[in-house]
Amino acid sequence: MLFHNITDFHDATIRLTSGCVVALDATGRILEFNSYLKKITQERIDAFAGESWFDIFAPVKLGKHSQTYCKNEILQNHKAGNTHKVLAVYEKNLFIEWNFLTVKDSDTTSAGILGVGIDVTKHIELEQQLQHADRLATVGQLAAGVAHELNGPLNNILGYAQLSSKQQDLPEQVYQDIDHIIRNTLHSREIVKKVMLFSRQVPPGHETINLNKVIQESLYFTEPLCRQNNIEIVCELVKNPPEIIGDFSQLRQVVVNLVVNAAQAISQNGGKITLETSIRSSKCITMVIKDTGTGMSPDTLDHCFMPFFTTKDVDQGTGLGLSVVHGIIQSHNGTITADSEMGKGSRFDIIFPVKPGKGDKNVG
Repeated sequence: MLFHNITDFHDATIRLTSGCVVALDATGRILEFNSYLKKITQERIDAFAGESWFDIFAPVKLGKHSQTYCKNEILQNHKAGNTHKVLAVYEKNLFIEWNFLTVKDSDTTSAGILGVGIDVTKHIELEQQLQHADRLATVGQLAAGVAHELNGPLNNILGYAQLSSKQQDLPEQVYQDIDHIIRNTLHSREIVKKVMLFSRQVPPGHETINLNKVIQESLYFTEPLCRQNNIEIVCELVKNPPEIIGDFSQLRQVVVNLVVNAAQAISQNGGKITLETSIRSSKCITMVIKDTGTGMSPDTLDHCFMPFFTTKDVDQGTGLGLSVVHGIIQSHNGTITADSEMGKGSRFDIIFPVKPGKGDKNVG
């Protein structure tokens, strides 16, 4: 005989399902609990006896009155053989899908309830990721539409302001006001451009690029800010780096965004930003930008590339900087990873495929 007793059979069944089995009385009190889920230890199981199942597992996705609804469905349906499926969460991070069966004696008195639960946490996480991806796609479509609508009026405002600035004999205050209009309109156009990049409405160029030159030209825009904040910039660039294919202006924007973010993370006492290039292999080149700033918390690090996520004040950022960086690098068939620790600064590693040589296949 394969199994010596019914207990061995039940234990083997539970183990195969990577789940748990519970026996409840008619009020929902736990009479017996068995589990092979790593997150529910034997010590916890021993403490479950005599407790209400509803105090340990929280039903989800059942609307506002989920607890009451769940109790009614499981406990008050007296038809033997009826099953009830319930999704519940244990300690906020373990999702278990339960199937409950009402068990009756021959005298039709309710004898209790049997429940079998399986771990569906990974399924729920994948579902949430898909929902998030769908939301991002929707945001991208909306952002592209808004950007196109704004471009026309902004160009008109800029054109009229520039024409007005050429008028003779205007009061000095008027010239200053017009200058403010022009600068703010240009700034607004840059924000629109970022939104369009995020929504993939601006395709990257296709030219041969030296990453060292991208970094050197980017420093032209960022060095004044760093000098003003007593920040040292160090460049450790490999000699004669292999070239890549892409859009020079977009890659320059990547470096500028990362350096500006690094500068904003460094305290008023000053610090250091290091930019490096190195040859990772015959097929890849790496660019690293790291700083000695305040660093990011684990939660911020997990969300830093999400669009519109920012820890800055409302008037200091749009939350598009790192998401735009991520989008540009992806459009260049590259990858970016972030590493940070509070009080010890942040580091961004970017890997690009190099330009294929003669006889090589084109990089896709």
